[in-house]
Amino acid sequence: MRKLVFLLLPLFVLSQEKQPFITTKSPITLFSTQDGETEAIWSFSNTNPYDNILRAEDSFTVIHLGPNNPPVVKTVYGTIASTILGTPSMAMSKDGRYGLVTNHSWRGEGFFEQLTYPQEMPLSNSDLTPDDLKKQKLSPQLSDMISVVDLYNSNHPVVDRYLVDDKPIHILSHPDGIRYFVMGHNNFFSFKLIDGKLVLLQKSKIPFGQGCFWIHPNGEYILASRSKDWYKYPTIAQWFKISGDKVKYLHDLEIENGLNTEYKLEGGILRITPDGKRAFICQRTVYSGLNFADILIADLTLKTPKITGVIKQVGDGLESFAFHPNGKMAVATCLEKTKNSLAVLDISDKTPKVLYYLDAAGGSQGVEFTPEGDKLFLGSPAHGRIEVYDVVGDFELVKNQKFLKIGYGHNSLTIGKKYQP
Repeated sequence: MRKLVFLLLPLFVLSQEKQPFITTKSPITLFSTQDGETEAIWSFSNTNPYDNILRAEDSFTVIHLGPNNPPVVKTVYGTIASTILGTPSMAMSKDGRYGLVTNHSWRGEGFFEQLTYPQEMPLSNSDLTPDDLKKQKLSPQLSDMISVVDLYNSNHPVVDRYLVDDKPIHILSHPDGIRYFVMGHNNFFSFKLIDGKLVLLQKSKIPFGQGCFWIHPNGEYILASRSKDWYKYPTIAQWFKISGDKVKYLHDLEIENGLNTEYKLEGGILRITPDGKRAFICQRTVYSGLNFADILIADLTLKTPKITGVIKQVGDGLESFAFHPNGKMAVATCLEKTKNSLAVLDISDKTPKVLYYLDAAGGSQGVEFTPEGDKLFLGSPAHGRIEVYDVVGDFELVKNQKFLKIGYGHNSLTIGKKYQP
């Protein structure tokens, strides 16, 4: 019987795809950003040996999907700065009109240290003038900047650039749909958008750390994963309180006594489940082939949240998570360079586990389910594409042969409803 089910799965998927193109149940927008600096990791340059001169431009891709029309896709080069060093997600306005992406000057990986950047272009905040910030063609690779992109205008102009006096690692939308929170090494920042322009609300000093964060669905707390030095100290989960527009550090998350896991170096990307009860944390993010990393699971229902669960030996470095709307299935991306793996998880009870692995393109990381849960999207920096998986039942993903073409060097992916004025 089981064999028959698997034989029929492709027929089932084909029957659901009524159109000869990728569709979604409701109109949505995918916003993908791409880092030209990944040329230094997966060199496509025709210069042999590679001379460490950066030739690729950062880019972004806007993809509009719906139930009845082929995907509308546009990639724009050289108008934003975006880095692969950080969490592979970002912010979109509640109405779907704007996409927000951060760039920072921290380069914590050795393969970027030898890069030579174009000398005729601004490189960092100190190189930028007010006139520079008004230009569309602007991609300062080592800037500390937030860019706002118009996802509705078919030309997708950058409508605002905000220079940050910190290293803005990550930006997320608050559940209220009004505010945006940014974490740097030394501060949290809160913003709102007024006609596409960022307005600073508060700057909150926090203990120094390199890492990422996720906002609790109740809008009252933040879970972050941070290290005093990514190469020398483990990345540890930390709990923060949102008070108005300010953010206050509360405590580190301890690991429950007797639990067979630990915090490690070069780790920390995390995500909170949509019900707010648990958080899944990547034990180690980079260095495929070193050993198998765990997924640490935090219980956020406790008065003092802590790590109470673990999924052992999931992959050679873990990058990100996505949770299906059914509350039962989740996926974790296992970060590998040439052939990647997607781990499908059963999170329906107190002891989550890996069900199976699926093939994915190299380096695939940014991952999102559609709001209705009919499809999963997974971006690949090495292959310049967003792969598509069809959802069958509660736990089955079937890789679609169709994919979405984006610029080289994908680093972040976010999803939202399509803006409809």
